[in-house]
Amino acid sequence: MYSAPKHPAMSHFVCRLGRCLLPVLLACAAVAPAHADVDEVMKTIRRDGQARVVVRMRADTGAASWSAQQSAPRQRAAVAAALENVRPSLSRARVNAYKTFRTLPLVAATVTQDQLIELMASADVESVSLVRRERKMADVTRVLEGPQLLTSVPSIDVADAWAKGYDGTGYTVAVIDGGFNLTHPMLRGKAVGAACFAADYGTTTKNNCASGTTPQIGVGAASNCPSGSARCDHGTHVASIAVGNDGTNYGVARGARLMPIDVFSKDSDVTDCSPDPAPCELTDSLAVLDALDYVNEHAVEYRVAAVNLSLGGSARDGYCDEDPRKGVIDMLRQKGIAVAIAASNEGLTGKISAPACISSAVGVGATNDGTTVATFSNFSSILDFMAPGVGIQAASGGGSGLVTQSGTSAATPHVAGAWAIMRQAFPTATFDQLETALKQTGVPVTRTNSGITVPKIQVANAINRLQGRDKRVFNNMVASSAPALGQSYLRFYNNSASTGAVTVTLRDSVTGTTLGAWTSPSIPPQASPQVSLETIEREAIPATIQPIVTATRVYYNVDVTANFNGYMQHVLWARSGGVFANLSSCASGFADDFSVVPNVHASTINGYVSRIRIVNTGANTDHAVLRFFNPVTGAEIGQWNSPDIASGASLEMTAAQLESQMDALRLAVRNSLLQYNVKLSNLTGYLQHVVENIAVGALVDMSSKCDLGVTVTN
Repeated sequence: MYSAPKHPAMSHFVCRLGRCLLPVLLACAAVAPAHADVDEVMKTIRRDGQARVVVRMRADTGAASWSAQQSAPRQRAAVAAALENVRPSLSRARVNAYKTFRTLPLVAATVTQDQLIELMASADVESVSLVRRERKMADVTRVLEGPQLLTSVPSIDVADAWAKGYDGTGYTVAVIDGGFNLTHPMLRGKAVGAACFAADYGTTTKNNCASGTTPQIGVGAASNCPSGSARCDHGTHVASIAVGNDGTNYGVARGARLMPIDVFSKDSDVTDCSPDPAPCELTDSLAVLDALDYVNEHAVEYRVAAVNLSLGGSARDGYCDEDPRKGVIDMLRQKGIAVAIAASNEGLTGKISAPACISSAVGVGATNDGTTVATFSNFSSILDFMAPGVGIQAASGGGSGLVTQSGTSAATPHVAGAWAIMRQAFPTATFDQLETALKQTGVPVTRTNSGITVPKIQVANAINRLQGRDKRVFNNMVASSAPALGQSYLRFYNNSASTGAVTVTLRDSVTGTTLGAWTSPSIPPQASPQVSLETIEREAIPATIQPIVTATRVYYNVDVTANFNGYMQHVLWARSGGVFANLSSCASGFADDFSVVPNVHASTINGYVSRIRIVNTGANTDHAVLRFFNPVTGAEIGQWNSPDIASGASLEMTAAQLESQMDALRLAVRNSLLQYNVKLSNLTGYLQHVVENIAVGALVDMSSKCDLGVTVTN
């Protein structure tokens, strides 16, 4: 399915039929409609004598003017007008349009070779596409691998989003699948707008709607779950990952509602089901179109944030925008709704399955809970996101238990649920704004030797990005003209693996007016330059032709951005009072990482004695390993092993004591190293850095720091 068709000129197309008809040629040359998918339609007609197709009507002029940006009522009116315009063409071609759509300028029909030629010659027809059979993404069981919702959800940074009050409440995720156990505790009471568009076709394909009649709209429509049957396993599992909540087990958007839509029919044809045994469960692009049309029509009513699809056909190595579903996916995208689609589970690199390959869809691949691409996941440069899909324990299709499954089907609802959270946080944001934030803050994921990198979503970080919280703001830093108040310094610690830089924007503290900007020299990994505000003032490039006035200014506010992950501090040295203090204040809270303390004073800095406290919060007695780094170059100086520290106990060492026990550190200090960075490893616990201000007899905690850049926990 979905092999990449070429689109020959109409003359070539007609002559291949053995019927080089001049009138048809002339008509087609004059109109030149898009001939998307025609080769595949013809192959089917040659094999079967006819083909089921979707005909896209021309609907871009006059009363039939239709666009993806219109409201659903406007689209319904435009579709009705387009249908009236195309009826004469259908009549001339003797085509019976057995299905129309509510908001899409499409009709479904079964056509022969002659009828196809007539349709393609019509000025009222834009394209003709084949109706294709599709399957659920087969689950890949990984019972022994361990991860489940308890770990997969935190791995995409959802817990922090919940803590901010964002859990998808007020929004709905539509899941288009194959039956749902809505009595399961994780889904009970969540369903709205249930529907079934599973199709009847010929004598071998029968719908699985609960009433036996298709389409079915309303309570129970998508809940045909016969006792002992596995038909609701897939849909239930997927839906619970997206929105599940039983008070103990939580999906991603645990506060969101569910729109369950069943599109899978029972097919008894051996050929259709192959390579699976018959009977089997299949859907087709027409039923999925019907479901997406329904979502589009009711998107405002149910406040739909995202759609989840875990089905598809053959893999493609590029976009498949000839797929007629692209139109409705475009429409949903215009409404800010993500259509998240699984990439499939063939383990391919460079290819993903249709319809995930539609450019306006959100294609999703699978990782483990870390940053390793799942071996079964298709992986391609046209994927949008990665999400956890290995060993995900979620709701079962029968009863009230949980089952563990793996697959891109399990990864995709993580993204659909994340989109509902993002939509709650930013109700008026555009699709592109939400997508860009998720991509910019995601953890880069690659498959070995692929040369491809795809971001794994990090929800709270994306929210922070859109709230401007990765642009760190410090207020009332003391200007160089007010030395009596002290001297302000900024410290920038690079906790990443690559060299980077920071940019500091100076603002007037009263008006907020931008005064100028300063960009640091390169900062190596593990380095932490300490820069005075006086230096930043002097070297900043003014925002206007007017220089920055420093003589009378007492305070600045600053914005700091970085192209690496790390930490920053604002410290103040009041020389006249003999006080060195930490004035860091972080809009989104202090950094959680207390295993790193930057710019510890060496013993040669008189009057300000550094003390390092090591706290063991683990359950057992253990020792700590401290690693020391040069704050200018980032080079590691050496390591120190502490004595054993009892559980719940702490050990304090002064800088002088540490230096006396480390030859390399002592030598570095003798060679004029005034500060060093310290990292804790090999112990469950944390570091505290305090400075003893000898002149005033006070201890000041220097530990607190703010996240710099977009800090992601891998």
